[in-house]
Amino acid sequence: MELVNTKDMSRENGLQCVTFHLGDEMYGIDMRYLQEIIRVPDVVKVPSTPSYIRGLANLRGTILTIVDCRLRLGLKKNEDTEASRVIVLTAGNKKLGYVVDQVVGVISIHEDEIEKGSGSETAADFVEGIAKIEKGKKLVMLLDAEKLLNFHEGETVREGAEVSKNNIIGIVQESEKKNADANGEQLQMISFKIGEEEYGIEVGSVQEIVRFSGEVSEVPNTPPYILGVISLRNKVLPIVSLRRLFNMEECSFDERSRIVVTSIEENGFSYTVGLRVDLVLEVLRIDKVAVAPVPPLLKAKDSEEISGICKLNEGSRLVYILDPKKLFSHRLRESANILRTQGGDEEMKVVDAKDEEEQLVSFLVDGIECAFPIEDVREIIRPTEIIAVPKAPDFVEGVINLRGTIVPVIDLRKKFGLKEENRDDRNRIVIVEISGRHTGLIVDSVKEVLKVGHSQIEDTPEILMDEIDQRFIKGIAKFDGANRMIILLSVEEVLSGKEKKELMAIDEADN
Repeated sequence: MELVNTKDMSRENGLQCVTFHLGDEMYGIDMRYLQEIIRVPDVVKVPSTPSYIRGLANLRGTILTIVDCRLRLGLKKNEDTEASRVIVLTAGNKKLGYVVDQVVGVISIHEDEIEKGSGSETAADFVEGIAKIEKGKKLVMLLDAEKLLNFHEGETVREGAEVSKNNIIGIVQESEKKNADANGEQLQMISFKIGEEEYGIEVGSVQEIVRFSGEVSEVPNTPPYILGVISLRNKVLPIVSLRRLFNMEECSFDERSRIVVTSIEENGFSYTVGLRVDLVLEVLRIDKVAVAPVPPLLKAKDSEEISGICKLNEGSRLVYILDPKKLFSHRLRESANILRTQGGDEEMKVVDAKDEEEQLVSFLVDGIECAFPIEDVREIIRPTEIIAVPKAPDFVEGVINLRGTIVPVIDLRKKFGLKEENRDDRNRIVIVEISGRHTGLIVDSVKEVLKVGHSQIEDTPEILMDEIDQRFIKGIAKFDGANRMIILLSVEEVLSGKEKKELMAIDEADN
């Protein structure tokens, strides 16, 4: 979900925070930085990373770094439970997922409830203040989202930069579980503007909110309020202009325009439609008693999609509540077949002829799938007799005689600080060239030689580059929509400069 102009809203309505538990303590983070809340996913571990980095996860085809919030704050590690969730934070081009014990909900905190200070000594670096809520009966430690997102000193989110809030499914499901009884009396909506009027759609009907700056492909013989179709994560999504639907003048897309993706069911069919809106405002949680029915004089065929009117700020602010299902009941029904066809499960495969491919040799190390470019691999051999070398570095197992050439051998499990295990007939030695000399790397097993397009390779997440002493990860290759991720290693960066010198010293001693 996306929050726009949240700084201005914070001044009027207080600071909007998503709150959660770590043990008995309650913490809060500014909602401007919240993208979504998800269940704890399976992760791909990354070697030589701090203990608080759990690994990489697949978030709808993109790579997300998962961080243990307890360990990041210096708290005691705890096992995940059914209530554990990942809070996905984003700002600028940074995105991280933090595992928390339990999500509580979204609250509004006024400035006079906040005291500057810190919580426990271990978490002090991340706590920017403490809020006293419910007349001081509860304390909420407010975390600095920019520090959690690993912004460096002096680095800030650019003014006006996008604070992405995509895919808000689950905010209702994951928030305020302790107030479940009250939820039946409340309504949660995403509010947005069309022209000067404010509208809202229930959170449960919204799949995600996306920024779109590309071109919409027109569909022949459709009503004017259907702008056309776009490709969203390789699926075709029909776009409906609410301005045209409401007989208003159309305006061009700008940086504030958003597409609200909603799923609509009618007569056994399910449609996914993008509703183009001018500006997304906020998440509203209101009492149902604040929703008034549409006055009889306003009821008409052309307005039956409005299910109620919400009165806020003592009636000075009106929000028209839209029922997406009723959008199909009159004007859109004539286009149902078009929307069903365009919005089905068929995938639009886009092939870039310029997307060059490279071959990789993939292998396993403690269950982690890694790979080298095939041009960096000289050969792959079965384990042979390894001769120990006195006073060799810890990461060097010894040397082997490879057809008359003495080759030092490194166990990648040891090098990456992973658990050591007895070797078996699946182990292999991958011969590569480091600083001009042949070197053997012991891996658990070699999987395959495969091709990957450059578009399938993502840069190493920034937090990993900051935390890893040796920047040996070139990137992450994604396969099967990122259900399979392979860590691409740089042969030259597997060893640090100091380790390379130590390796050369072995060579000189052998000579």
